[in-house]
Amino acid sequence: MPAAIESLAVEAHDCLTIKADRAAVALARAVVEASAKEKGVTKGSLIAKIDELHKLGLLRGHIKEAAHEVRFGGNEVAHGDLTPVDHEAAEEILTLMDEVLNELFQSPARVARARQRRLERSQAVPESVKGTAPEGQPST
Repeated sequence: MPAAIESLAVEAHDCLTIKADRAAVALARAVVEASAKEKGVTKGSLIAKIDELHKLGLLRGHIKEAAHEVRFGGNEVAHGDLTPVDHEAAEEILTLMDEVLNELFQSPARVARARQRRLERSQAVPESVKGTAPEGQPST
């Protein structure tokens, strides 16, 4: 995950630990918007950015909805309505923010690392062993 986005997410969690719940939620919204921009989705409102991430296949349907819930929470505190946010709601919004980050950055990185390790292992296998499989099993 990009360091700037990670820093925002950590700060949001730090706010949560001191019960600065509105600040945590506002930062969570900023994390979702910054994440969309990092993925090249830079035009339009945050609604449009989240929907575009989904259209591009970067967010599954339920994670798109999670991102919208973060957006709703952030909007409640960002637009000067002075809406109180209880701590439990703030925790839930940050959990959803974490789901979005996992979907956009962490899960793809884990898959890439696993693929790289598999490729490295296959290159380390002696030629005499490649293409062989236990009896009765395909070699692919």
